Amino acid sequence: MLGLNEVCCAGTAKAERIKMTETKTNHPTEFASLFIKGVQRAAELQKKSLDDAARQNAETIAAYKKGPQAVPSAPAVYDLAGEAFAGYIETQKSVIDHIVKQTASLVESAKDSGDSSQKVAADFTKTIQQSIERAVEVQKKALDLLTQEAKTPAASKRTA
Repeated sequence: MLGLNEVCCAGTAKAERIKMTETKTNHPTEFASLFIKGVQRAAELQKKSLDDAARQNAETIAAYKKGPQAVPSAPAVYDLAGEAFAGYIETQKSVIDHIVKQTASLVESAKDSGDSSQKVAADFTKTIQQSIERAVEVQKKALDLLTQEAKTPAASKRTA
């Protein structure tokens, strides 16, 4: 027959096992949420850095425009460079946003699939394929923009 102390300890041990099980089942979800918040914060920091670079670029271009011009068409070149840089900044922000979305999607997929490593691998492969397609799309847009801007000064020189 069990004594009072043994019954009390057995009940406490069972309660501790239940508590540990609950902690274990909640831990991955909490970690996933923390991970996503970290990715979002890193993305915001990167976007702020890009905004600072764009601001500094605009200030530099403005300063060069105020200086003496050895080449009469230099201000137009500065404008073109500024527009190209602004396009680059927006492209990078778009890529950052896409990475955050893809990461969140991957984490959600991993949480939903539980122990199914095949499903996680399949979802991860799909996510990577979508990321590559999006990156190619963004790069094509950037190249098209640069091509268009490169043609613009050439056309204006011919008419001048």
